[in-house]
Amino acid sequence: MRDVVKSQPAQPVRRRRRRRKNLSLYYLMIFLICGIILFVLSRTVLFRIKTIEVVGNSRYTAQELIDAAGLRVGRNMYNVDLKEAEEDIMDELIYIDSVSVRRKLPDKMVITVEEASAFACCQYEGSRYATITRSGRYLETEQSSPRAELMQIYGLELVEVERGKSLKCTDEDKLEVLNQLLDAIDEICPGKISYIDITNRADIVMGYGGRIDIEFGSSLDYEYKLRYITAIIQDNLEPDAQGRIIYHSASAGASFITNDDLEQMQEELGERKEQAQQTQQQQQTQENGENQEE
Repeated sequence: MRDVVKSQPAQPVRRRRRRRKNLSLYYLMIFLICGIILFVLSRTVLFRIKTIEVVGNSRYTAQELIDAAGLRVGRNMYNVDLKEAEEDIMDELIYIDSVSVRRKLPDKMVITVEEASAFACCQYEGSRYATITRSGRYLETEQSSPRAELMQIYGLELVEVERGKSLKCTDEDKLEVLNQLLDAIDEICPGKISYIDITNRADIVMGYGGRIDIEFGSSLDYEYKLRYITAIIQDNLEPDAQGRIIYHSASAGASFITNDDLEQMQEELGERKEQAQQTQQQQQTQENGENQEE
């Protein structure tokens, strides 16, 4: 006689599964509804601005910065486009070099600024000068003469020279080379370079301390060159030495010529040129005389 095992019907199991599925959908709907409610509340009732803090300002008042950012007490924090607020401040207030607008929950906005200071004067269109910040932002334009206390930059073909805009040049390679040199100067000899002439990227000339001209050559190996030349000036020359350093190559090194020697060389060159002209005139007179005799 065979034993018969009775199996439980599958229907209650299917009911339980269906019930769990319905509960999951129910909880998901509740979660979504709660999320939507919280989102709406955060954009309307919650997170209202109660205080606005301004940090780092001295030239502009806190209210000027708040107005430029478009912030006001009572406005919802999450309705503020932070990037747009920062751009509005930079566009309206020229002497701001960098700005950060941040939320500080539950009800505070913080504006942190770094105000701009003049770093260098750039010559453009022959006899006009523009003052720029270290980041390359125009502070003043249309100046008839450079500010003597600032570094002078020559040889850039500037375009769109307007207050508040960033430095632009027709030759982007020149601008890249200039930025590399400025970064190296900040690290190796900050405050020592009085001018940079980048008219020819293959023949850059710089001034050191207002007393030594440097024939730097191209921007190739610029960090090594700058360290090498700075070491020569600081370790091998008198503190009041004036003249010109000519960099030849890594193997040939550099040479220093004093201003007195330069003047003497120029005088000798002028004398040789004058002698050559006189000789040429004598030869030409002699040839004309011979032609007349014939």
